[in-house]
Amino acid sequence: MSPGLVVNADDLAIHPRTNAGIFSAWRSGIVTSATMLVTTPYFEQTVHELGRGDGPPIGIHLSLTLGKAVAGHREVPNLTDEEGDFTQSSAGLLLTRLTGENGRRLLPQIRRELEAQLGLARDHGLRPTHADSHQHVHMHPAIFSLLEEILPRFGIGRVRHSLETLSLAAVIGLLGQGKPINLAKVALLRLLSRRVRPRLATTDGFFGVLYSGVVTKHAIAAAIESLARDRSLEICVHPGLPDAENRPAYPRGYENDFIGSVARRREHDILVDPDLRELVRRRGLTLVSFDGRAKAR
Repeated sequence: MSPGLVVNADDLAIHPRTNAGIFSAWRSGIVTSATMLVTTPYFEQTVHELGRGDGPPIGIHLSLTLGKAVAGHREVPNLTDEEGDFTQSSAGLLLTRLTGENGRRLLPQIRRELEAQLGLARDHGLRPTHADSHQHVHMHPAIFSLLEEILPRFGIGRVRHSLETLSLAAVIGLLGQGKPINLAKVALLRLLSRRVRPRLATTDGFFGVLYSGVVTKHAIAAAIESLARDRSLEICVHPGLPDAENRPAYPRGYENDFIGSVARRREHDILVDPDLRELVRRRGLTLVSFDGRAKAR
């Protein structure tokens, strides 16, 4: 991809208050694009919001762990319950051996579901700039390979490569915040990435798993400071504007907890902080979406 700084907000359409935070961080902050779920109860509402024309460039946030399968339970029985809700966890999928009989059973269902989600986005007039996945499950080498085969058929030539750099300072800082699980996530994704060789376009660097849920202004500023002007970097973020009226929207409690966490608002407030916009300007960097469009505002 061309040099520039991509600030992508994940989880568009997961909840109206998440949408509100993403649109606000796009209008008033450094967010340059968003990736959208099509498996949630708020998909149609979000398509309507985007139709007003005042939103960020949109990619697709493919899901195998949240919401209802677009293909339906009969098509993907090993991924869903009888109600069509996904039952797999991200760790379970990422650690699954998709070879032999297990691969012959699961991979066709994963293909069917990914194609169904991409088709639904196309049928609603969406033209995604790129693709990534909820909880980075596409970083399983077998799923990544499958996705790179499917995406060009839907006119998508860019994909997230969730390979994050680890530094001693970042590790020490993260342990101080009490989030060692993020270290395990990054380590697993780095291990899986050894067998991933992207053929589609992606950024030179990625930031977003290590500080997921506990990102700070300092951490984002450090990522911006480290970006050379001839390189590209994606910063993955999760802003939102939760309020006291947020009601559970999903069967699994941790999903609702993430949506309603005060960390979503803190992340939003960091992204609209004028100091970060000034840092980007001072560094001579360009805020861009995944398709290379510079952010105008």
